[in-house]
Amino acid sequence: MRGIELRQLRYFSILAQELHFRKAADLAFITQPALSQQISKLEETVGTALFTRDGRKVALTPAGAVLHCETAKIFEQLQRALRLTREAAGEREFRISIGLVEYTNLPFLPPALMRLQALYPALKVQRHEMHSVPQMEALERKVIDVGIGVQVGLLPGDGSIRAQPVMTAPWVVLMRTDHRLASLDELCLDDLAGERLIFFERAVIPQLYDGLLAACRKAGFTPNFVYETQQSQVGMAMVSEGVGAMLGAAYIFHAPPAGLTTRPLRDMERLVVQLFWRSGEADPLIHEFMEVTQEEARRLQIRFQA
Repeated sequence: MRGIELRQLRYFSILAQELHFRKAADLAFITQPALSQQISKLEETVGTALFTRDGRKVALTPAGAVLHCETAKIFEQLQRALRLTREAAGEREFRISIGLVEYTNLPFLPPALMRLQALYPALKVQRHEMHSVPQMEALERKVIDVGIGVQVGLLPGDGSIRAQPVMTAPWVVLMRTDHRLASLDELCLDDLAGERLIFFERAVIPQLYDGLLAACRKAGFTPNFVYETQQSQVGMAMVSEGVGAMLGAAYIFHAPPAGLTTRPLRDMERLVVQLFWRSGEADPLIHEFMEVTQEEARRLQIRFQA
């Protein structure tokens, strides 16, 4: 064990899973040269090659496959040891309270929660329906532990709340594959003039609703919203039935049903999803949740960019 660092094993595990240096470096939040250097140091310490590199192709050696299997057990045991230590210290039941807009259908949240629940089987998750503006007050009042959403207001000026971007995504239009606009690779706002459109109700996120309305009017038209909904799944069902085309963030429609497709809306600013939490937060469970959430969001972002 002399000379082996835990971070090297973590970098190794990420690379062993991704088998791609750039993707692994992005997930580990380090540069690609730094990742290569740490892997080389680990191989030197172990005394054997762990990966084969043939041009852009990366594969585990037989020795690397063994280490990958064994390090997974190490990290699982380490997480268990930490959980048992916290329980022995008399920590209360494991509970986390999250503020978010369920409409946004954030695809990185379910795998993050599944990972956390695998570590803490008794974990209880409370969800509060709110966008980022009321999230700030809820964090300060300790109604929620973490907020997730697009920042549509200013953070408190006293530095009591911190924010970290976890994902960016363009606006897109969801439509049937036989829709007249489906033949285009990307859309401009004025392509939507006169179209029957489906959008979320203003109450969901007033600032984004008003921003889209203003952008459409600047493009020379008032959008024809034939249906406004509080549930994205209802909107997608409406699109399937041919009621209209639906506007939203790309992550909302990351896996459109059969018969539907999306097209990017190029003249709208990309949406940035952020995590919000209290400065000085000391609860390790909350930090662990934020870490796995950022990792799953980063993994999804890389997949979108591939």
